[in-house]
Amino acid sequence: MPPETDNLRIEELYLADQKDRQVVYDTPVAVQGLKHRDAMRKSLVLEMLAQGGVNTANDLYHAAVMLYHGNEPKDFLTAHRLAAGAAISGQRPARWLLAAALDRFLMSVGMPQVYGTQFEQDAEANNYQLRLPIDDSALLSWEKKFYGIPPIAERLKELNSRIQGR
Repeated sequence: MPPETDNLRIEELYLADQKDRQVVYDTPVAVQGLKHRDAMRKSLVLEMLAQGGVNTANDLYHAAVMLYHGNEPKDFLTAHRLAAGAAISGQRPARWLLAAALDRFLMSVGMPQVYGTQFEQDAEANNYQLRLPIDDSALLSWEKKFYGIPPIAERLKELNSRIQGR
């Protein structure tokens, strides 16, 4: 039986990860700094996974978020798997993450995303755009709502307000 208490070190890393996401990085040096911090967090999470230190629904979700911010297909697939475990264990925000991690994995291996969760910043136009291609033809009518995925136009408005709000 897994422990019932959350891994406080994973929570600490998760909070640092989320703090990093409150900033818009608009220089190559700033982006490199973020990538470096993400890589350090990912390495620590992978070590904790290997040592059996990721057990509760919160641990699974927090670890999944940091692997979602990885840079390899296997990171995104592991994030998807951990988010699925967290979602099954009742961690509601993990539903969106399991869909987003699958989209990120698919795109990283050259396939179209399914749920439309992946966006990219267009520096020239100074806005965010949906990353293409997308193939949502096989989605069930209720899936996006179940996973907590907002309509694309709503998400674009939110992302672009972050750019214009700085």
